[in-house]
Amino acid sequence: MDGKKCSKCNSTLTKARIQSSPGTVGINKTPSRVLNNNHHYSELIPYVCSSCGYVDFYVEEPRKFV
Repeated sequence: MDGKKCSKCNSTLTKARIQSSPGTVGINKTPSRVLNNNHHYSELIPYVCSSCGYVDFYVEEPRKFV
C-alpha cells in the first residue's frame, strides 16, 4: 500500500489505471518523440478517492525528475 491521502477529504487513495490504447499515460520532464525510451520518462498513475471521487496523479518514478 502506498499510503497516499486525498488532498480534499484526507481519505486513503486507491491506485488505479487509465485504460486506453496502448494502456499507459506518461509524463516527460523534457519533450521527446519516443516517450518510454527517454530517461526522464515515467508512467503517470491515477489514485482515486473512494469517498469523494477526487483523482490525483503521481509519477511512478519521481527520481527521474531530479
